[in-house]
Parts: sequence; structure tokens; C-alpha cells
Amino acid sequence: MLLRTLRGRKGVTIVEFALVLPLFFMFIFGVIEFGFVFFVQHTLQFATREGARLGLVGRTLTDASGNSLSREASIIQRINEGAAVAVRPADLMINIYPIGGDYTDPANWQNTQDAGAPGRYMRVKTRYYYTFHVIGAFLPQARILLQAQATYRNELYGT
Repeated sequence: MLLRTLRGRKGVTIVEFALVLPLFFMFIFGVIEFGFVFFVQHTLQFATREGARLGLVGRTLTDASGNSLSREASIIQRINEGAAVAVRPADLMINIYPIGGDYTDPANWQNTQDAGAPGRYMRVKTRYYYTFHVIGAFLPQARILLQAQATYRNELYGT
């Protein structure tokens, strides 16, 4: 009688384990994935801030051939270099545009690449669609828009 009770309990334990294990793994991998989302968000914010800082002092970079880039192209290159540790730079949407004293985005800012004149306020906005891998296995279009921005006043360079 005792032996039959122990065998029955082993079966219950295996069934419970089989039911709980997938949920446990989903939870663990979900935590890891959300940790990666926060890593990507932090990396985007850092890269955006570094790109904006380069542009606000009026500095420019050079391309691989040694040709001088425009301020806007320099900002984009710096953001791409900084974000490459977490994302493919080709997937980034980078916008640079001057803003007025009310600090609101102007109309049609998505199509603007203008760092503005010395003394004017400039906003750099970086957007990236992150596609979930673990959650994406269950929801095929599971993505989230990650966004970072930096607003600075251009220094009075070149005057």
C-alpha cells in the first residue's frame, strides 16, 4: 500500500514539473529579454547624447576616406558608432532639427536634418523598433518603439 502511494506521487510530481517548467523558462527568458530592452534604451540615450554634444560645439568628423563631414552627418556617424554595440546602425531613425523657445517639435520634424545655427536650440531624436525574440515566438509582431532624445543650445562656435 505504501509503495503504491509513493509511485502515484512520483507521477504527480513529474506532471507538475512538466506544467511549471515552460512557464518558469518563459519567465526567466522574459526577464533577460526585458533586461536587454533596457540595455538598448540606455545605449540609444547615451549615443544620442554623445552625437548631440559633438554637434553643439560645431565639431565635424571625417569619413573613412578622410573627407570632412557636415555637422549633421557627423552627429549621425557618432550616434551610429555609439549605438552599434547594441543595435544595427542601419535600423536607427535619426532626426536633427532646430526648435524654438517653446521647446516643442516643429511640424514635419521627421523629415528634417538641420542642426541649426550657433546660439539656437537643437534637438536630436533617435528612434529604433526593438523586436522581441522570446515574446515574439508567441506574438509574431511583438515590437516596441524605443526613443531617445537630447536637446541642447548650440554654442557660439565660429563667431
